[in-house]
Amino acid sequence: MKLVSKFALALSLVAISTAPAAFAQSNEKPKKEKKGKEAAAAAPKKNYSKPFIAAYTPVVTLLNKNKDAAAAKEAFPTVVAAIGNDDDRYEAGILAINIGAPLKDLAFQEQGIDLLLASASTPAELKKEYTFRKGAIAYDGKKFADAEKYMIDAYNMGHRANNIEFLISNAMSQQNKDADAVNWIGKAIESSKAAGPVNKAYVVRAAALSAKAKNYAGAANFYKELVAAENNPDYWHDALAFFDRSRDFNPEETLDIMRLMRATNGLRFQQEYASYLDSLSYIGVRYPAEAVSVLEEGFAKGVISRNNVTFSERYNEAKGRLAEDTRTLAGTIAPAKASPKGMLASLTGDSFFSHKDYKTAKELYESALGKGPVLDKDGVDQTDRTRFRLAMSKTMLGDYAGAKADFAMITGANRKAIAEYWTMYINHLANPTAAPAAATPVT
Repeated sequence: MKLVSKFALALSLVAISTAPAAFAQSNEKPKKEKKGKEAAAAAPKKNYSKPFIAAYTPVVTLLNKNKDAAAAKEAFPTVVAAIGNDDDRYEAGILAINIGAPLKDLAFQEQGIDLLLASASTPAELKKEYTFRKGAIAYDGKKFADAEKYMIDAYNMGHRANNIEFLISNAMSQQNKDADAVNWIGKAIESSKAAGPVNKAYVVRAAALSAKAKNYAGAANFYKELVAAENNPDYWHDALAFFDRSRDFNPEETLDIMRLMRATNGLRFQQEYASYLDSLSYIGVRYPAEAVSVLEEGFAKGVISRNNVTFSERYNEAKGRLAEDTRTLAGTIAPAKASPKGMLASLTGDSFFSHKDYKTAKELYESALGKGPVLDKDGVDQTDRTRFRLAMSKTMLGDYAGAKADFAMITGANRKAIAEYWTMYINHLANPTAAPAAATPVT
């Protein structure tokens, strides 16, 4: 058996099957085969059965010496029929893989993989790799349940190449196992981070899978990672859109989310302009200057149309109130600052903010907070809301440290969560070299 053993050792070292599409992402290289005494020392002792040797040798000759893979394939059933133990089964599997390679016969190679996986003689490292290959063949054949099984088996054996976590996630997604798919894409993201910069495509995919499972908070959290790293308007849009759907926000909170979406150039769709207007106008047209500005921006971009009755009516109403609102604005400062109640100063600050007069807005919010807890007419504490708007004003004025300090003082759960996004925006404004997207002022 000496001749067969030598050939089988070399064959096992170079046994690389034709890779299906799922293998194409591998960065691994086959190990160089060892030679001479080193190879003999490394080779495990085999115990081939005599009938197997008799069947195996002529088929190896057809493949190796005669270079006739088709004839070797035709004769291969005699090798399988002669298998008497695990060593035989192992060598038969290697042979089938190498016969199938020049023929580009993936099904025949898979037969060899099955023999390898069924043999106790197959080295653990090789069994791990071919378990993955079995899963990859199933993946390419759209047998996603089988792909999931074999790839998870390979992962548990220690296989970490070929973007295996991503492939497992996709196999699960194809079976509508979205929660499990999100878990595995999370593993892919962590693996990507360990190797270098995070693979952004993985994060986008994770968010999409989360949204498909109606886990909008999960989708927002994945996008939060992207917007923290890159000031990309598309990322901002998706991050804030999912975030807005992840909680029950009141109109004032939604307004400050939409303001951030606009500031990051993230407004994309008609319904977002409608949501912005609803937040501005849930009690009449409170902020005509901002309403006019938002609508004109949407018209200019072509996202919304003047022919749309709803938008045109809202625009005409806001435009009609703008002149009077602008004319009377200056006269509201002194009474607001003089009032013992902070809420008047806070609301007046809102009006100036909507007119882009952030300096006066800041002064009014500070005046309101200086009078103690800011209570509305129903006695509800609006201190958080006032401090949040103060931080927004400071952001627009370029006082990034002051804005971050105020955002850090927010205590309410919803506004605290919104403040995280505003703080990430500030970080980009403070470090514009890492922020490719141009920021635009609110209103």
